[in-house]
Amino acid sequence: MDKRGRLAIAGAAGLLTLFAGLSATLADSLDASLAGAWTTSQADCSRLFVRRGGALAYRQPVDKFAQAAIIAPQVILLPASTCRVHSVAHENGVVKLSADCNDSISYTSQTVQIKIKSAGEIVYSPTGDPALDTTLIKCAM
Repeated sequence: MDKRGRLAIAGAAGLLTLFAGLSATLADSLDASLAGAWTTSQADCSRLFVRRGGALAYRQPVDKFAQAAIIAPQVILLPASTCRVHSVAHENGVVKLSADCNDSISYTSQTVQIKIKSAGEIVYSPTGDPALDTTLIKCAM
């Protein structure tokens, strides 16, 4: 095979690798319907969250004990920690996330579970243990 043929094959292989990498990255994103601010009651929405420069953020000072989450495609921001999503799997109506979470003193790998009850209600479990399930509603922000 001549040099041009090898370059063409190498280029095609590189392009396929790029597309495979992009599809794997997209597959590891959370569903866009989960994006937003979530908490236990509609009254807590304005107390806990604010928009800064178009992005959702926790109102300062942050209530570190609030049961709340800001969900984005690759990250879940909790009042006291940040979880970076590595993989997303769907199983029997449950979204299972493999994530690395860190707070001011620790770093852990977790399997987070989210059960979607409706477009505006989820059950969030930081470990998959039903004893830690928290029902959250989506804030209209």
